[in-house]
Amino acid sequence: MGDDYEPYEWQVGDPADWGDSVGVPDIPYMGYIDGDEDGDDWEPPRNSRSAYVQELVDRALNLKDQRRHWEAVAVINMAIEESPNDFNLYNIRAIIWENKGEFEHALKDYNRSLAMFNSQVVKNNKARLLWMMSNDEKFYTKNYTKALEYINEALKFTADEDDRKKFLRSKGEILDLMEKWKEAYICYLLAANLYDKVERVEEQEKQLKNTTDTLICIAGTRFYHDHRPLNDGETVDLIRESENEHDSDAIRVEIDGKTAGYVANSANTLIREAKSASKIKDMIKDRAKAKIMFTYIDRYVIAKLI
Repeated sequence: MGDDYEPYEWQVGDPADWGDSVGVPDIPYMGYIDGDEDGDDWEPPRNSRSAYVQELVDRALNLKDQRRHWEAVAVINMAIEESPNDFNLYNIRAIIWENKGEFEHALKDYNRSLAMFNSQVVKNNKARLLWMMSNDEKFYTKNYTKALEYINEALKFTADEDDRKKFLRSKGEILDLMEKWKEAYICYLLAANLYDKVERVEEQEKQLKNTTDTLICIAGTRFYHDHRPLNDGETVDLIRESENEHDSDAIRVEIDGKTAGYVANSANTLIREAKSASKIKDMIKDRAKAKIMFTYIDRYVIAKLI
């Protein structure tokens, strides 16, 4: 977790009505992504579109399918000149730009279309474009902050359930790259509709903030004790290894006489509420005991000294 992150606070790039930086809303969790307003499903009648304009639309779409994008743009421009108040013509031009890879032009046209009529179809199209723009920033420019802004906007606009899950997984990947482990984990949970586990993370957050116990993280558990996970409520032994050639502050964690891991002693293996091996070494002398509290975001085994 980044040291400058405060959990569940709104950040730049997040939709204004979201509960926090990963989109965890007030329960029920589904309420924050549909973006619907009354009348969104209604489309205006198109009887005002002339046969000539419809012919231009059909020709432009055919050219798009042939990947003759500049010609398609020229033809749809003729349709727009004939019928400048038809919101869907800007949507079609945006689709052509998008197919050509001209994402900024496409985004401007989706916005023009939505300024004329608040169509959910167009909002879904815009959301998918923003997802693609987010991927470009993530994979090519590696501007993760910009990628996060785009995917947040995509989540704000989409009302498609499959897209929502895809966007949340993509947002989780971006947050992983930014080393915002908890926020990424919650995105993956939301994408899988595991709202009970989101609530569990929130409960664990409260425990971590409110406890007066001395907390530690246990690292390396997958390498020891036959790979058996440590269970909540189990008691483990802590044994100092002052002669350890790699780390004189090392504290071994044992259960049933077998090594189960080590007390975390680096920023990469600690949460900020826990103390490192270096901080507790003088508290335990040669041996001490700790009790497993829980595994936090499937990444940190949290225990308290007893």
